[in-house]
Amino acid sequence: MKTQLILASMVLSTASFTLSGCNSGAAKGAAVGAVAGAVAGRSTGDHSDQRTREGALIGAAAGAIIGNESDKRR
Repeated sequence: MKTQLILASMVLSTASFTLSGCNSGAAKGAAVGAVAGAVAGRSTGDHSDQRTREGALIGAAAGAIIGNESDKRR
């Protein structure tokens, strides 16, 4: 239940970043990466909350880096 609440809040925050017109690719990338990482972390391993948090953290970092590089190219 706790993990479902975390995932739902991540999805809502990603939607709010996207719909609010945030111009930063790094912020959008971090939000999308966090959700994707959380889902990947949850579906691999032992399905623990720790894996979900780790996946979200790694995904957010990777998404922010990719989004930042995208911003530099614009």
